[in-house]
Amino acid sequence: MLNFGNARAGRTADNRRKLGNGAGRWSIRLRSALRWPLAVAIVFWLCATIIMVVGDEPLPYSVGKVLKQPVLSRVSFARVDELATEKLRLDSQHAVPNYFRFNTSLVEAILTEFRELRAAVKAAESLESFLAQHAARWPLDADSFAELKTTADTSSGDPYKQNLDRLTKLLLEENLIERDRVDREIRSTADYVILGDGSGNYRQVPTTKLTYAINKEQVDATSERIAGRVFYGVRRVQPIFRLIVARTISPEGQSQFTPAYVFDAAQTRLRIEEAGNVEPVKVVYAVGDRLLRPDKITEESLSLLKAEHEEYLKQRGKDPILQRQWRNRRLGLAGIIFLVTVGLSAFTIRTQPRIAEKLPRAVGLGALLLGVMFAERFILIRVADSPIWCVLPVAMTAGVLAIAYSQLFALGVAGALALITSLMLGTPYGMMVVLISVIVVTILMLREIRTRMKMLEVGAAASVSAYLSTFLVYLNDGEVNFFGDPLYAAIAAMAGLSMVQVLLPLIERAFKVTTSQTLLEWADTSRPLLRQLIEKAPGTWQHSHLLGSMAESAAEEIGANGLLVRVGAYYHDIGKTCKPNYFVENQEARINAHQGLAPTMSLLVILAHVKDGIALAREHGLPPVLHPFIAEHHGTTLVKYFHHMATQEAKASGIRGREISDTEFRYPGPKPRSRETAILMLCDGVEGAVRSLQEPTPGRIEAVVHDIAMARLMDGQFDDCEITLKELAKVEQSLVRSLRAIHHGRIAYPKQSDSNDAPQVRTA
Repeated sequence: MLNFGNARAGRTADNRRKLGNGAGRWSIRLRSALRWPLAVAIVFWLCATIIMVVGDEPLPYSVGKVLKQPVLSRVSFARVDELATEKLRLDSQHAVPNYFRFNTSLVEAILTEFRELRAAVKAAESLESFLAQHAARWPLDADSFAELKTTADTSSGDPYKQNLDRLTKLLLEENLIERDRVDREIRSTADYVILGDGSGNYRQVPTTKLTYAINKEQVDATSERIAGRVFYGVRRVQPIFRLIVARTISPEGQSQFTPAYVFDAAQTRLRIEEAGNVEPVKVVYAVGDRLLRPDKITEESLSLLKAEHEEYLKQRGKDPILQRQWRNRRLGLAGIIFLVTVGLSAFTIRTQPRIAEKLPRAVGLGALLLGVMFAERFILIRVADSPIWCVLPVAMTAGVLAIAYSQLFALGVAGALALITSLMLGTPYGMMVVLISVIVVTILMLREIRTRMKMLEVGAAASVSAYLSTFLVYLNDGEVNFFGDPLYAAIAAMAGLSMVQVLLPLIERAFKVTTSQTLLEWADTSRPLLRQLIEKAPGTWQHSHLLGSMAESAAEEIGANGLLVRVGAYYHDIGKTCKPNYFVENQEARINAHQGLAPTMSLLVILAHVKDGIALAREHGLPPVLHPFIAEHHGTTLVKYFHHMATQEAKASGIRGREISDTEFRYPGPKPRSRETAILMLCDGVEGAVRSLQEPTPGRIEAVVHDIAMARLMDGQFDDCEITLKELAKVEQSLVRSLRAIHHGRIAYPKQSDSNDAPQVRTA
């Protein structure tokens, strides 16, 4: 049975007694199992199952995917064949002929021209005077002029007026159009046209019997025919009338023609739209019919799969067999999520027990994973065309976990998320390969963030990994795809890690973590707290700065966080700014502020700098990760100097038999609980001891460092941290090298008076 609570090494005496009987044993186990970590795990499993199960099943296909096996229909359905329907629609619309309407303006133009001619003839006194004015427009001869001259417009028996009345009927019988091609969206394939007289009557005319107003020979023949039938009784007027008709239909030197019938665009468009209303062509599929053969999915094949999937979702609610199959799949998926939850919980307790210690941490981690699952299930799957875009939230989550926790923990949790994502999408191993490659590259490169370019570098590497892995997955499926999903995967990886960079301050605050970039910001001496330390306690600042360099080198020797211990060293003694003169490094002219104070009073001043430092850290918003360096750098060590002074005063006062207990002169602690604070404790102790040596030779430095390290070890100061004896030896060696470099030997330069006789010494 997994213990979701906080594991403890020992039990109390009461618990031991309770285990003696069965009732006590089961009650303790029950209480242990019902602690809040188990409740968080159960809630996470329920929410994850709801996200995975609720809603329609996604379609596990996308354009460009290569099928290795044929796809069979799960249900019987009829689907509209869009291509066949569109072809039928286009064929029907192509078969629509062109519609033309009678051009009444042609009749009016001819009649107007002829009336003007008769008026001009009537106004002329002679043929010569008429030709002098109108010869270019109406070239009449003597016979036609005489015939027109003798005609009166108002005569009811005017033969010319009767002939002109037959003009409209004759033009209606002529199949004269403007040109053979007209402007329409869908070209006509019909071998006939429809001519309308304007009153709703239409007649069908084969295209072979059409004449065109742009053809001079056909226009002349039409004019000859109309003139012959209109003025068949007055032969002398026929030539001029034929000229008027021909010139009206096809004016010389002009591109605009006046045919008997003009193209009726509105009527043609209406007929085309009516022809487009065809019955859809449907294809019926039965259960087990092959929908697609092994091949690359195209837009058309994807639409077929979508139609089958939609019909399956409809019939699933009615068909008991489909319901049972769907229910079994949901139960299996819920079981898999349960196993993943159990494994993830055990892994979390094993690698990050601090998450199980506090409810907000566990809830925050669960909320992060559930939020990503929700985004993938209800946003990306419905909005994006390809499931490859799920790389974005997974890459972002991997970056957040790598920043907030250890690399091992981030790999485990992000790997579990990749597994859940693959199950959710219903994709094969390919998606899992892509997600794992992005996760591994992201987490291994995000050990620390010291520069703003770091996240861009990680994003670029993750993008390359996403592109290559997606390309290789497609290549394994038999398809060479340089664009599409490989490019989308690269963009998604870069976008996810770019979002981490933008949200980095919120991530630090939400998960209560401090990145290397933030530590570097707090290492800036322009910070008010460091500026205050430099101004009020310059000796303490020099001491802290020196410890920072020593501690960083020692930490890197054993694989600890060197940057963290360096910045922690800068702030470990900030409490001394409250009473700087009571500490020897800040005392000027060797004036001891402790003279005249009782050892116990001096002890209170010395011990207070730890408490004052914590208060200043909270006041100035120092990251919590730096607080242990203030509280733990002395641990529970003995303040030897004032303990010795108190012992001497007791002896001098004649109080015999009374021993001054060292417990009264110890720091309140706590002891170092990390390797970094343990290193700082050693650095603080050895630096002051070596500084007090009269002649800090290499041998003496090494002896002092070893003695102090062993004293701290035997005093139990390292009992609460994970530093090993091997690491402690490496730290000693690093501190010896640093102190030797600081206290190296120097050349004794000659005095000013002996400078002329002394040999010149060149130093490097």
